[in-house]
Amino acid sequence: MVAGSVFFAVMWIAPKIIPTPPTTPATRTANDGSAGPLTNTGRQTTPVVNHAVNNRLNTGGAVGQMTNAPTPADATKRFSVVEAVDIQTAIMGTHEVYQADSSDEKSDVAMPFRMGLVLSNVGASIEVATMTDHLELLHEPAHYKLLAPSVNEQGVMTRSLAVEAINIDNVNVSLHDKRWSVGEVATYERALADGSMQTGQSLTFQLDILDAGEPAIRLTRVFRLPTQLVKDRQHDLYDEIIVENLNGQIKRSVIVSYRGGLGVRAADTRMDDRVVDYGIYEGEGLVVGERLTSAKVHGQSGSPTVLFKKGGENINARMCWAGTANKYFTCTIAPQTLTGENQPSYIIEVTAYDVDGSMETDDDVTVKFVTQLAELGDKPLTYRSDIYLGEKEFDGFRKVDSYKSRNYYYQISQGYGMCTFSWLVELMIWLLNTLHIVVMDYGVAIIIMVLIVRTLLHPITKKGQVNMVKMQKRMQEMAPKIEEIKRKYANDKTRMNQEMMKLNINPAGQILTCLPMFIQMPIWVALWISLSNNISMRHEGFLFTWVHDLTAPDKLYRFAQAFHVPLLGWEVTAFNLLPVLLAAAMYAQQKMQPKPAPNPNMSEQQKQQQEMMQKMGPMMSIMMFIIFYKAPSGLTLYIMTSSIFGTIEQFHIRKHIREQEAAGTLFSPKEKAAKEDGGKKRGKPSFFERMQKAAMEAQQQRTNKPKGRKS
Repeated sequence: MVAGSVFFAVMWIAPKIIPTPPTTPATRTANDGSAGPLTNTGRQTTPVVNHAVNNRLNTGGAVGQMTNAPTPADATKRFSVVEAVDIQTAIMGTHEVYQADSSDEKSDVAMPFRMGLVLSNVGASIEVATMTDHLELLHEPAHYKLLAPSVNEQGVMTRSLAVEAINIDNVNVSLHDKRWSVGEVATYERALADGSMQTGQSLTFQLDILDAGEPAIRLTRVFRLPTQLVKDRQHDLYDEIIVENLNGQIKRSVIVSYRGGLGVRAADTRMDDRVVDYGIYEGEGLVVGERLTSAKVHGQSGSPTVLFKKGGENINARMCWAGTANKYFTCTIAPQTLTGENQPSYIIEVTAYDVDGSMETDDDVTVKFVTQLAELGDKPLTYRSDIYLGEKEFDGFRKVDSYKSRNYYYQISQGYGMCTFSWLVELMIWLLNTLHIVVMDYGVAIIIMVLIVRTLLHPITKKGQVNMVKMQKRMQEMAPKIEEIKRKYANDKTRMNQEMMKLNINPAGQILTCLPMFIQMPIWVALWISLSNNISMRHEGFLFTWVHDLTAPDKLYRFAQAFHVPLLGWEVTAFNLLPVLLAAAMYAQQKMQPKPAPNPNMSEQQKQQQEMMQKMGPMMSIMMFIIFYKAPSGLTLYIMTSSIFGTIEQFHIRKHIREQEAAGTLFSPKEKAAKEDGGKKRGKPSFFERMQKAAMEAQQQRTNKPKGRKS
């Protein structure tokens, strides 16, 4: 477990401690930066013609295939946008707080919506998206805010999912700050392919573009929010952007660009866990996921990162989905064709970019979708998207057909790391959630799961401990002969190795003593990851203790005023008891580790090394205290429980070893015979011994081979 502790220490030293940004009430900001309360007028307003047309996209680049095309000199006078008079917002969904209980009795009842949305007519966008099933803070009434507007230093607000621009006949018309006309929130019904009827709320935005004062293009955007059952594990929002030609006698070419979600905050208090995830369809039903950390995009001005570009190395590749996310929640956009395919051919490019390119704002990293150049005639163009707004739910991503076919599960499995197996993590998550159903408490479930895993691994652990003691005793007995051989053949390493082989000193045997630990490592890492990525543990406490949220530090006592720890860069707001208990348990376990007996033949340097190793125990305990002080209490509880059980286990193993030593049964008859023969092992040599012998023979041949002359 000491080696495992070192592994976990390395995992958590690198991340920085980042406080969660404070939650602020939603505001509405005009283009001039003025702010005021959100309104829900839901009414049509008198249109105003706005002749201000940008000659480029607001992100600093053109769209689609028009990147390097010249712009006509009169472009800024040709197209104009008919805007609504004022900024308006509308409410969709529900703001009733609900958390499904463990028995899931309410799972067959629609809430009726899984989210609450505040939509804005600026860019036909979403200003705020809150999650019905999740609270912002424990014991507080506010919902968890997944999407929120980003406000720069000048007070200009940028909203999620806005239509950024349309390119008409090689002229870019910026739309991200244009005020669309907006209708009333209405109910809708839609027949699905399986014959069932989908119901929900819908909201329609509309914007007209004039060409030299004459009606030219009409953009219509429709958001549909369905009622969805909790048991169905779905968090869908449906989006349609319709482009109509108001003068069918003129053929036009158009390109549309729209952005993804904004305002996603870090869920981990120790590090920035925000990412940009995306999936590329590569043919034959295969969707390959990719990940880019938000930190790599943050602060970059005018240099978006290309996630997908049609016509690359794989000409059959299609954009399947892309989104912004943190450890627990995601805003994922999956463009769809009119017939519902997941791999639309109309997306030509997807990029990730920082909206304002400033390091001062870190909540404005998003994605942008760009459609390919299309001809617009009598028939309208329709761009559909399925938008997932919600938690990264294990069962949902694995069982819902649309999520499964798009490989949404990549967004969870990518956090599994490289030191274990996905199926093993899934098994641990299943075991943890199953235990929670039985005992009704995740803290107890963690303790039971650690006990189960330790019990299953006990034979391997015991074997490793016994082999270690045997190796130590064997080396202690052979120490005088080893020192004699080293002195006698100090200048002849080949002969020294040969004599060592005669003593049956097999270096592979020392490796085998560590083999049980390496076998256990993927299991412990899988257990660790299952606790780190399980959204079900959010805001779940531990029995009637002071631990109220297993995904946050335990906070036994909150300080009246926070204080700063200079060397660690911490802002400490509370005293956390679990890390103290963890350090004590870790120290007790390390004290139980078998220690080698003093060897009088050791050199002074070897003695110093042994003393340094013995001092590592207390140092490691202090380091674990520091690493886990701000860690989620569920992870701390897991390590502490494992250390306590490990201490008890080692106590019984050492007791068993002492009993075997007293009875003279620690070494098997075969091992005793080998010792009595002076290290000459009987029987067929092992695989490691054969490999070592072959290596020594090869080394001997190289030594005896005459050196060639240099040319």
